[in-house]
Amino acid sequence: MLEINNLYVNIGNLSIIQDVSLKVGDGEIVALIGANGMGKTTLVRALSKLNSVKSGKIFFKGEDITDLSADKIVEKGIIQVPEGRKLFPQMSVIENIEMGAYAKRARTKEKENLEYVFTVFPELKSMLKQACGNLSGGQQQMVAIARSIMASPELLILDEPSIGLSPIATQKMFEAIELINKSGIGILITEQNVQQVLKMADTAYAMQQGKIALSGKASDIAADDELKKIYIGM
Repeated sequence: MLEINNLYVNIGNLSIIQDVSLKVGDGEIVALIGANGMGKTTLVRALSKLNSVKSGKIFFKGEDITDLSADKIVEKGIIQVPEGRKLFPQMSVIENIEMGAYAKRARTKEKENLEYVFTVFPELKSMLKQACGNLSGGQQQMVAIARSIMASPELLILDEPSIGLSPIATQKMFEAIELINKSGIGILITEQNVQQVLKMADTAYAMQQGKIALSGKASDIAADDELKKIYIGM
């Protein structure tokens, strides 16, 4: 589905992502892990064209999308839930959710997608008129993911979805992500909750200083002594 080949991304004059290659297969959950500051967010923002690619190639379903604009990336079905959620706090839950259906490809499926949102997050039904700024962190993350579902994703990129959440809210979030994946949507997820995400993922890539240092089956990466020693202190 998604293939990244030898990608380099600069922020200003700093080379943040260096020669990164990875793949997300159809319907696969891929975890991108590593300590803070290793380049995970810079990489996923580049996939959505929120950061500029210096060199390398990005393919989606066999098509070279390296030079497409951010809105064209969305129309292809690559949807990102950013770190920090980026909701409109004064707007209601339903208004925030419906913002996800702005893309042309999603408009014809708006009703269908909204029904699916309530399948994944039934709790949201009782909150639709509340202002998002009044919700808990876990509830806000539900809204952020619900908004992404409204965009009819084929590949959903989640950047640190459990950050700032309670253990209970985190568990609910991972259960929701697995449910979304079972519907056939591919998932690329950056996550600090390494033990939990490796249990869920099919494949994992560990980043160190802007490069891929380890990759393979998530279960194998979880048992890798090098990962435990260098990245997470498990």
